[in-house]
Amino acid sequence: MKPCRECQREVSEQAFACPGCGAPFPAKPRWDGWGYEYVSKARIGSLPLLHISFKFRANRRPVVARGVFAIGQFAVGIVTISQFGVGVFSLSQFTLAGWAISQFGVAWAFVVTQFGICWADGRGQFVIKLAELLGWR
Repeated sequence: MKPCRECQREVSEQAFACPGCGAPFPAKPRWDGWGYEYVSKARIGSLPLLHISFKFRANRRPVVARGVFAIGQFAVGIVTISQFGVGVFSLSQFTLAGWAISQFGVAWAFVVTQFGICWADGRGQFVIKLAELLGWR
């Protein structure tokens, strides 16, 4: 038994919530959310070289992976692998990128996409150039 970090009531070390105050994982001295997160110590400028995040904070907000290489459900970086991504090079389900492989994307150019809008060149099931979309041809 350990004291809850919030209300100091005695709780089991395996408790998922404090019976007194409802704090999640009350026996842990520090807790910042559910899931997995890794941030490398190596940095390029202000960005970590690698940030992997499949994590949600206690308020259920997702932790966005931000790094040179960003991997997660939500990611922003130079190279992103994600469900929702913003990057220079992106492998994502939904993306805004320079070059992308995606299901749905907006990018300068696509290598492969199912549905997308591109500026330069794109390949996929339904890909349209921005100039054609705006009637600039």
